[in-house]
Order: sequence, then structure tokens, then C-alpha cells
Amino acid sequence: MNTDFKCFVIPDPEEERKKAAEIIRELHPELLESPAQPKAMQRVWQKIAPILIWPKNLILANPAEFHGQNIVTDELVEHSQLTARVISIGSLLNAITNQPILFFAFKDFGNVTAIVSSLILNVLIVKFTNDNGTAVAGRKHGNRAWAMAGAAGMISMSILQSIAAGVGCEAMNNRPELNHLKAALLIEQQTEKLAAMPATTPASEAARQEFETALQQYQTMNRSHPNWNALHVRLFGTWGERDRNWRPVSTENLPLEQRMLRLQQEAAAIKEQTQQRWAEKLAKRHELGDDVLFLAKEMPELFERHFDENYDLRSGTETIRLAAVNLNHKVMQGDIAGLGFPLFFLVLSVVTSGVACWLTIAHALREDTAMSRNDAVGAAINAYLEDLSWAGDD
Repeated sequence: MNTDFKCFVIPDPEEERKKAAEIIRELHPELLESPAQPKAMQRVWQKIAPILIWPKNLILANPAEFHGQNIVTDELVEHSQLTARVISIGSLLNAITNQPILFFAFKDFGNVTAIVSSLILNVLIVKFTNDNGTAVAGRKHGNRAWAMAGAAGMISMSILQSIAAGVGCEAMNNRPELNHLKAALLIEQQTEKLAAMPATTPASEAARQEFETALQQYQTMNRSHPNWNALHVRLFGTWGERDRNWRPVSTENLPLEQRMLRLQQEAAAIKEQTQQRWAEKLAKRHELGDDVLFLAKEMPELFERHFDENYDLRSGTETIRLAAVNLNHKVMQGDIAGLGFPLFFLVLSVVTSGVACWLTIAHALREDTAMSRNDAVGAAINAYLEDLSWAGDD
């Protein structure tokens, strides 16, 4: 039995390539041109891309880390991207509203240092929050405690940032009121200080102690003692001077009792004069109607210690303290209108952070998310693919 075979000649690939190149060169020479500019731009982009991706990964959550690699549906990929965006938006909103409080935390070291330090710290907080969200989304059998720790960190940081958002907004947007509060506090402290000012001076106190020591010695001394008369004269003067007008006598020549009384009267007069001058200044305060300006005019040393040339508080720590106190006072008084922007940013932070935490936990508890991270499912898929490859070889 004869069988005829038809022989097919397989063309040489190299020859075919050359023929195709000649045809293209003749008909479409522009297709063979390879401009140097795109290649150069591509090389530049290859160098720049990693530099641009690094800050992106630093401030944005990576959606690819919100699911595993075993079974990944298009819906899971889409929802992972959505969850990552919500976390990133919540973190960035908190970063914006927290920037003022972080700035004031470093303000005492200078504005440049405060700006740089606060930005670095803010970025680290954003990265910390995003990574905690990623840890929550990475929940699977065997690492639940780790994921719960991430959830606790994310929720705690969200609460802290929400509180800081209100205080920071108050510190940044309501500085004139905070300056007024500080000035009023300083004036009140000065008033209380003068009211509690003792009617004494070091000289009057020394005279009193000297008199009391000599009087105690005099009272324990018998009249028959040879120094009794001399001590009596030193304390009260002679018997003939009992009704004497001591005003013309200089203080150093007075008996101890009269010296003590005179110095006490002078101290009381000094206190009264000081309080009178302060009362006159307080009258000017009401005329000015501005406590910060009052300090600048009437108490320049105290003003320069606490305020700068722009009439703002020098201390960032004090600014934040007063912002927290003022905010708490408004909350206790139910002054909703007075809360204004701080309340808005506080609620905004609570809503965005709360939704981000809730959505992240819900995403981690999804069945398809758990399947994508299930090692048993991954092993089964690998075994199935290996069986298919063996079947194909057969």
C-alpha cells in the first residue's frame, strides 16, 4: 500500500522578516522611524516614577493590600479600592484639621521648625492610620489578634484626631478671642495679687520681729534687774515720753514699738497707693475695651512676656491650652453657635473616621475577602492547576 505524502516547505523566519521589513520600508517608512525623544522621556519617567510612587504609598492606603491573592474577583478588587480610598480620605482630612494643633505644639521652637516638624509628624500619623487599616483588612485565620490590634489602633487614633481637629480649629481660627482670654486672665491674676498683697515691707517685718523679741525678754525680766529700765526705754521710750508726738522723730531714733507702728503704717499706705493706681488703670481698661491693648499700654513688660509684636500669644502650648478650655466652656454652656467651625470639623472628622473604621472592619469580615486570604483555598487552586498541567502533558 503506497501512501503519498505532500511535503510542505516551512519558510525561513529570518528571510520572511527581511521581506516584511523591505515591504514596510517601501510602503510606510514612517513606521520604522523611532524618535529619540520618546525613548528619552521613557528613561526619565522610569527614574522619576519610583520617586513619585514613594510619597503616594506614604500618604495613601494601598488597595492591593486589602485582599489576598488566592481568589480575587473584580468586585473584590473594586471594593478594596473603595475601602482604601475611604481610609485615605479620612486620614488626609484628619491631617488637614490636625495640622494647626501640631504646628502650635512646635511653635515655641520657631515657625520654620514648627512647620517642618508638624508636617513630618502629620505624615507619620497618616501612615500609621493607613497601616492600621491595612492590618485590619489583612485579617484571616491565625492572625486575628494582630488584626484586632490594628483595629484598636485605628479607632483610637481616629478618636484622638477627631478631638484634636476641634481644638486645632479653635486655636487657628479664633486666635483673637484666645488672646483676649489670656489678657483677661493676666489682668485678673494681677488684681487678685494686689488684693492679697500684705500690708508689710521687709523693713516693717524686721522691726516687728525685733520688737517682739525685745518685748518677750522684757516681760520675763524682773523689775529689779539692772537692765530693766534700759530695755523699757528701748521698747517704749522714757516714762515722760508716753504722750509724746513721735512724728518729727526720725524712724531710726524711735523706740522699737513706735518704729514698728510707723513702718507698718507706711507699708499699709504703700499697699493703698498701689491699689489706687491699679484701680485707675482698670478704669482705662474699660475705656479702651481691649485687654490686649491695655496690657501693651499699661503693662508693657507683662505684655512682651506673653505676646509678640502682632498681639498674638508667643507660646503655642498656651494657645492650645486656652483653645481646649474655651472649647470645653462653650460645650458646657451649650453655645452651639459659638462652636462654629470647631464643631463642624469635629463632626466631619468623627463621621469620616467612623465610616473608615466601620467600612474597613466590614471589608475584612467579608466572605470573599476571607477566601482571597485562605491558604487552604490557595493550595487547592495550585493543586488543580498542577493537575491540569499534567493532563495537558499527557
